[in-house]
Amino acid sequence: MTLVNARAAFEKAVTDTVASADATVKMVYDNTPFTTPSKTVKYIKMSVNFGQSTIQNQGASSDYYAGSIQCNVYVPKTGGTATLSAISEAVINGLTSVNASNYTDSFSCKPRVLDVVGPIPVEIDDTSHFLGIISCQFSANA
Repeated sequence: MTLVNARAAFEKAVTDTVASADATVKMVYDNTPFTTPSKTVKYIKMSVNFGQSTIQNQGASSDYYAGSIQCNVYVPKTGGTATLSAISEAVINGLTSVNASNYTDSFSCKPRVLDVVGPIPVEIDDTSHFLGIISCQFSANA
């Protein structure tokens, strides 16, 4: 198991679920270059932050990754908040899909999320987008 595999498991789960709900939503990841999309584009900025990388058992330590995931959902204000709600629902479904009994762990990292918080709606003055913040804690282990 690697940090890259753990990150990829969560990114793929969210990306696949969002794409099947609305193929026009652009995904942006914190570990890739980013240019702010135009004011008419719906997009999600996904950040995966690692707070722990091992667990100490009796003897040698084992890989155990834990941390937090934050997905910022941006939708044009011209479409209202219904679009924000729909995309946020897809993000939540993607995050929690790794906990399902039928989840296929193609990254060999046993990903899990804890309680999902949000979407917390934020209206920022002088911007063209509504923002919804969704976050959760996660774990992954070999």
